[in-house]
Amino acid sequence: MSRAFRVFLILSLIAASAPLGAQEPALPIRRAILYKHGIAYFERYGTIRDDVTLRFKARDMSDILKSLTIIDLSGGPIPTVGYESTKTVEQQLAEYAFDLRAAQGLPAILEQMKGSEVIVTIDGDETAGRILAVEKRIASGGDVQAESYRFSILLEDGAVRSHDLDELGRIRFTEPRIREDLQKYLGILSGRLRRGEKEVTLLAGEGERTLLVSYVQEQPVWKVSYRLVLDPMKKAVLQAWAIVDNVGGDDWNDVSLTLVSGLPVSFIQNLYDPLYVKRPTVDVQREGAVGPIVYEGGGILNDMAAEDAGKEAAGPRREMKSERMRAPEPTLSSAPGAAPIEKHEWMARQTASVAARAAGALFKYDIREPVTIKRNHSALLPIANSTVDARRVSIYDESVRAENPMDGVRIKNTTGLTLEGGAVTVIEENTYAGEALIDTLKADDDRFISFAVDLGTRVNTSLGSDSRQITGIRIYRGTLETFYKQEETKTYTLTNVEPKEKTIVIEHPLRPEWKLVRTPDPVDKTPRRYRFEVDLPARKTVEFTVTEERPTSSTIGVTNLNPEQILFYVRQKYVDDNARKLLENVAALQSEIVSLNAQTAELERRRNEIAAGQERTRKNLSVLGQTEAERNLRNRYVKDFETEENRYQELTKSIGSMKAAIQERRKALDTMLADFSFESAGR
Repeated sequence: MSRAFRVFLILSLIAASAPLGAQEPALPIRRAILYKHGIAYFERYGTIRDDVTLRFKARDMSDILKSLTIIDLSGGPIPTVGYESTKTVEQQLAEYAFDLRAAQGLPAILEQMKGSEVIVTIDGDETAGRILAVEKRIASGGDVQAESYRFSILLEDGAVRSHDLDELGRIRFTEPRIREDLQKYLGILSGRLRRGEKEVTLLAGEGERTLLVSYVQEQPVWKVSYRLVLDPMKKAVLQAWAIVDNVGGDDWNDVSLTLVSGLPVSFIQNLYDPLYVKRPTVDVQREGAVGPIVYEGGGILNDMAAEDAGKEAAGPRREMKSERMRAPEPTLSSAPGAAPIEKHEWMARQTASVAARAAGALFKYDIREPVTIKRNHSALLPIANSTVDARRVSIYDESVRAENPMDGVRIKNTTGLTLEGGAVTVIEENTYAGEALIDTLKADDDRFISFAVDLGTRVNTSLGSDSRQITGIRIYRGTLETFYKQEETKTYTLTNVEPKEKTIVIEHPLRPEWKLVRTPDPVDKTPRRYRFEVDLPARKTVEFTVTEERPTSSTIGVTNLNPEQILFYVRQKYVDDNARKLLENVAALQSEIVSLNAQTAELERRRNEIAAGQERTRKNLSVLGQTEAERNLRNRYVKDFETEENRYQELTKSIGSMKAAIQERRKALDTMLADFSFESAGR
């Protein structure tokens, strides 16, 4: 018999002896509740007689230790739970005195077990002793060399007995500790086949017990996608499908499944890794056995109306179900050239086998029929099939597309359910029309979605001039504050090139400091947008103008006003008689100050010229000699210098008088403005 045939025979026997189907675990999953924030609540139920081992991913262990709950429905005590250490396989194996990972066959294993008590069976005879040695021998026969091993044991009487290892029929270690270590070692080795998995063992105790085990575990977020079928003459049909993934280690067979919309609080706390506290090192005290002491340390427009209505309509929670809708019996024909199947009619007749209900801040979809999803598989589960109010519109947002609006629908959730956010595939006239995204939609809430570009409508926008209108002034402590209304306009020019009328929803940016004036009221308002509806007839052009204003102001010191600015406020009658007189007096004093400043500047200019001439005279005098002509010239320079010095002193005196007059008028201004206040009406 060839080696290949022997291997084939062994594999065939193994396959023949294997069970035809996977055996259901002792505690199968019977209930699963999936949440939108990446966790799931599982319940396992079953009757056990022995210890039960559950396997989880290592990253899930903290959640398991935080949430694992066990109920003994037989009335017994709560079982003890054991679980694998956080040590790696290599760390666990390194704790043993032997290493079987690299051992090449039985001789290498027995070599590491020298000194162990064993009972060996050879040809039916048993011999007890301790392993003494394993010797390798090489026998030569011509050009062929053969390896063999000699196995020696030390008997109780001190004798040594050796046998060829090939003769050994059975060897049994008699020391319980060695047998236990070998079993644990091999168990750790087999654990390497379960990469990233950890075992949690429920210690069943005596007799038969019925257990309900529950826990929270990380789980992919369940998702939802929608099919929206539009019909211009009827209500739209909305069909919702939940996308559920089973990535755990067990099949879900006939599991009671619930999908929860909402965000309960959940977190990860590391309870799996052992925590150690670093203790202080204390020297041995020679006197007194006193230890250390550690002391403890010490839709905005209708929000209000909707809220009031909600309080009045509040009542007991009720279960909401997706009910079968009445619809005309559709016809189905497969004949060539027959009309396409009316998707709207057929989908309107379907039902989703789901019971939906509010649960506090959450919303639950209970799948009525048990669900089966094999591990590492996913499933599409229908969770809603109902009519909704849907109105066709075109939605224009300049930041999305400047030239055209988007084809869209305004949906009102009349299903009575909370619709989770997801992708929407739109079907119109029995064919694909586009796709959209929608956020979570509560019952009776409405939302816009867009699914295609409306190329049949063209849009042009233009900004009007920025104008400011004074609304009032205020004078206080020498400061004049002017209040304005700044106004801006934006015009949307809409052109419909198609032979059908449309409703255009304009999404206009909402700026908190601006308010609408002389503009039709918006139909809706969001935190960032006004929404205006404009009817656009077939093959027509319509202009829609949005006008906005905001208050603004500017501040200037009254003494810094020029006469022209004061005259402007007086002529426009922004001030009363008292304020007018004040501003006129201020203007008069300001004029005097301006005049005095000009005169002072002129006197200082002339004085500076004299000072420059005197400096030249000093230089000329310093170079003159003692000749008759030079003495005469010196006398003339001295006489001129004296005359200029008199003029310099007179100018200095006049400049001082001018500056005193300026200071006097400025004090008069400060006194005039100190206690005066004025505020015009109609700000």
